[in-house]
Amino acid sequence: MQRDPDRRRRALDLRVTFWLKVAALLVLSWLVVERIVHYLAHVGYAATIAVGGVFVAYMFYPIVRRLNERLPLWAAIGIVYLSFAGVLLLAAAVLVPILAIDAQQFVAALPKLERNAQAFFNGPQMPFVSRLPPDMHRSLVELPTTIGSWVQQHTTLWIGNALGMLVSALALAAIFVAIPVASVYMLVEAEGMKRTFLGMLPEKRRDHMKNILSELDGVFGGFVRGQMLIALTVGIMVTAMLALFRVPYALLIGVWAGIADIVPYLGAVAGAIPAVAIALVTNGLGDAALVVAGFTVINQLEGNLIAPRIVGHAVRVSPLAVIFGLLIGGELFGVVGMVIAVPVVGALRVLIDNVRPPDELTNAEVEPGLTKAPQADVDPEATSTTETTTVEAVPAPAIG
Repeated sequence: MQRDPDRRRRALDLRVTFWLKVAALLVLSWLVVERIVHYLAHVGYAATIAVGGVFVAYMFYPIVRRLNERLPLWAAIGIVYLSFAGVLLLAAAVLVPILAIDAQQFVAALPKLERNAQAFFNGPQMPFVSRLPPDMHRSLVELPTTIGSWVQQHTTLWIGNALGMLVSALALAAIFVAIPVASVYMLVEAEGMKRTFLGMLPEKRRDHMKNILSELDGVFGGFVRGQMLIALTVGIMVTAMLALFRVPYALLIGVWAGIADIVPYLGAVAGAIPAVAIALVTNGLGDAALVVAGFTVINQLEGNLIAPRIVGHAVRVSPLAVIFGLLIGGELFGVVGMVIAVPVVGALRVLIDNVRPPDELTNAEVEPGLTKAPQADVDPEATSTTETTTVEAVPAPAIG
């Protein structure tokens, strides 16, 4: 059936208008980000405190809001922050001594780990190593010594530069004090800033902007609280798995994996590298294979079950957008950029959704080249390529 020319022209106009708006939004966003990057290059501490303050404020906002229903705001904030500080101090009192012992034992065991690694690569367990080209064989055998020397050298430099470490520790302590203070003021002044912003808009635009702000709040809040929970979950799973396989320094590696997982999907990979290496040179190839399998399971659980259920419904961005967001964020801001990349991509998704045409385009108007369902079964009047046409069953003719 030939389509209506007016309908086809309308669909083309909608597509052109939509993509022009998207292009304008992306160009404007890039100009804003470029200016922000240039500015933040000169105010690194201020940027760290601002980003950290936003994260902490979003993390505690739901509990503060729930308590604020019956208590004054200052009392709700005080209860939440003092309770969290108590839990943090208790956890530090339990974990820090264990982590310190693990770290000391790891540094002390480095020479033995180096010897075990060299013996392993030169032993019968790895016969293919001897068949490698001489330069590659020598580099692989010397790799444990190189890594051990680097760790020992930098440890010595850190210990020797006590004054620099003290200054850095004081600066770090100042940041950890400034971030909670900034987050408190953000919570106190959040509604005032929202009221001021909405008051600057024409009255007819306020309801629409409130909806956008609500969606953005859901993206940032959902990501921050969800990613913290995911990082904690990954850290616990990695520690438990390594303890089950009796890999040394399980808690140290698990804490490292949990911290690294603040950047989405990085924790399991960051924890796997040292865990597999240590399991390989201490327990052998079989245990190293089990550790690889364990990290693979954790990574799949995080990517396909935990993260989609906790963060996916809030951010709602594709895996491809997450990958490029992490790459661009890391290039622009380093680690901080990778941490904020996913919520920024989610915010862009919200803004794009709000400049899209109000009417969803049908498959007949879009003419998709690739479809999630078989193309022959896709409903041309549906707005998604997952929807298929429903063929009504034709009753068989009666016999006789």
